Amino acid sequence: MPDILHEVIINNSPESIYKALTETSGIQGWWTEDAKSDAREGGKTEVKFYGGQVHFVFSVAALKPGSRVYWSVDSAVPGWENTRVTWDLSEGENGTKVLFGHRDWVSTDGSFATSSY
Repeated sequence: MPDILHEVIINNSPESIYKALTETSGIQGWWTEDAKSDAREGGKTEVKFYGGQVHFVFSVAALKPGSRVYWSVDSAVPGWENTRVTWDLSEGENGTKVLFGHRDWVSTDGSFATSSY
């Protein structure tokens, strides 16, 4: 199954980036203001766009403070069914290395390319 992978260095601590990925205010700061997160394994993270017309629900599958955030997709746009969104964080020389993954796509057809962009 194909995966979307991106690796970036962010000039901030792993702990700060972890908070941005797990706390409601953090997600609202980088993705969408219409977001809420129950930052515990088994909790839900929800984000909405266009006045709620586009609505994503993720289950928090795994958390390791300062180093790992894994979500499984509960509901989203077509093509995202049964995919996982992952962030692995590690300290680097110039900040935090973030390995982002959107994993387990059925194929590279459909929304795979635009989701990777």
